[in-house]
Amino acid sequence: MKMLSMLCLALLPFATLADDVVPVDAVKNSINVRQAPDTASEVVAQLKQGSSLPLLKTLDGWYEVQLDGEATGFVSSDWARVVAETSAGESLAPTQDSVPAESVEEAVAGLADEPDEGDVARDPGLVAEFDAGADAESVAARAAAAGQTLDGNAGPGSAPDPGRKKAVDAEIPEQAPAIVEARVLAGPAGPAGPPGPPGAASIKGSENFLVKFRKETEGGNSQIYDNGNQVGIGTTEPKQRLEVNGSIQIHERNSTVAGLMITQSAGETGYIMHNRASTLTIGAGSQDRITIDRDGNVGIGASKPSYPLELASGAHVTSGGVWTNSSSRDKKENIAALSAEQAMAALAALAPVRFNYRDERQEDYVGFIAEDVPELVASRDRTTLSPMDIVAVLTRVVQAQQQKIEELDARLAAAENRR
Repeated sequence: MKMLSMLCLALLPFATLADDVVPVDAVKNSINVRQAPDTASEVVAQLKQGSSLPLLKTLDGWYEVQLDGEATGFVSSDWARVVAETSAGESLAPTQDSVPAESVEEAVAGLADEPDEGDVARDPGLVAEFDAGADAESVAARAAAAGQTLDGNAGPGSAPDPGRKKAVDAEIPEQAPAIVEARVLAGPAGPAGPPGPPGAASIKGSENFLVKFRKETEGGNSQIYDNGNQVGIGTTEPKQRLEVNGSIQIHERNSTVAGLMITQSAGETGYIMHNRASTLTIGAGSQDRITIDRDGNVGIGASKPSYPLELASGAHVTSGGVWTNSSSRDKKENIAALSAEQAMAALAALAPVRFNYRDERQEDYVGFIAEDVPELVASRDRTTLSPMDIVAVLTRVVQAQQQKIEELDARLAAAENRR
């Protein structure tokens, strides 16, 4: 009891310090933190090797630890151990006011030299394990296997005295193994070492420029400028997310098509694609809209244009420069004859004028004003005119006049015959 009292007095300065729970050295990665002190309880967190959690209290085979906020959890004492830490979170180290480590070790070892007190097994190896923080249950088990007992009565077949074991547990402070362990494992922090040699690379650059390595250990500015919002290649004044001062080449080496895709957040895609047939396609709304073939023919809605300019309707410009309307019966409906009276009324209402376009002042034209033409030949928005509408009116008027001329010629011929 004398030596036990000395141990307790030696450990009193450490009793008020915070304790932490850490995984035992055998744990490679982490141990489970459970909701209750039961291996069947839900796992609520993980305690990784090298990390710690504050100890709240010790239960039979479990440590209750503090989690984030007000939550708590439980870790098995089979896989965790307790270490005492200072208020700054560092492991305990000897100070001028501390009892020397040698005195603590002698006090613990001395318990084995008093068989009448029955504090620890007499085996020196087991005493060393106790010094290193092994729990009393483990020490007792090993002592029994070695023929040692907690009451100091050595001899084969002897069993530890349970009553004496409980008395020893009550007399030794709960923090003792952890504090002794902390004294063994940690010492005062040493001074910082000298700085290491500088690295081999030499990198110099300007603000906002990406670094380009010109040699293995030599870096500097690249052509890429990034101000945090826009990126410029060859320019330090980009106006868009990406601006390139110069040309861009897209070279697809692994397929038959190379191109640029532009996709909106809604999923619709625009693109410019070029294939091995030397055909360039411009798409919008995920559909081909304009096609330019290797001969220079342009199709608008026509994927295989046969003319310099061809529309999906079939209208086109010939190689000679003549505009040709699409006029197939298959593409028309509500077909009705134009009467001579309607054509003559429309012709009479037409007012030919001379003019020039505002954007082409040097060239004079003759024609009509779309807002002024009669309804028969007017467009729905009255801003455009179709030359074929005017041609149709003129054709019907000429046909009617020709019919009248023929009728007059017939009457004149009859009159001549009667003479």
